[in-house]
Amino acid sequence: MKKVYKGIIEDNIIRFEEKIGLPAGTQALVTLKTINKEEQEEIKNRQLNLLDKGFYLGKKLYLNREDLYER
Repeated sequence: MKKVYKGIIEDNIIRFEEKIGLPAGTQALVTLKTINKEEQEEIKNRQLNLLDKGFYLGKKLYLNREDLYER
């Protein structure tokens, strides 16, 4: 299993922004990558651009959630 979580380091503890959902005592390998505000802004803009393109779920391109309910 491989997932990416965003968090903040406080002393020797990592506080994640979302619930991890793993049982206590689970061993994990953690890789850290620091990000600066410019990098975070670039990532946000890239993700927003992907969302603007719409979602391809087969034969029809759905640009927003309401398109799904028009069927």
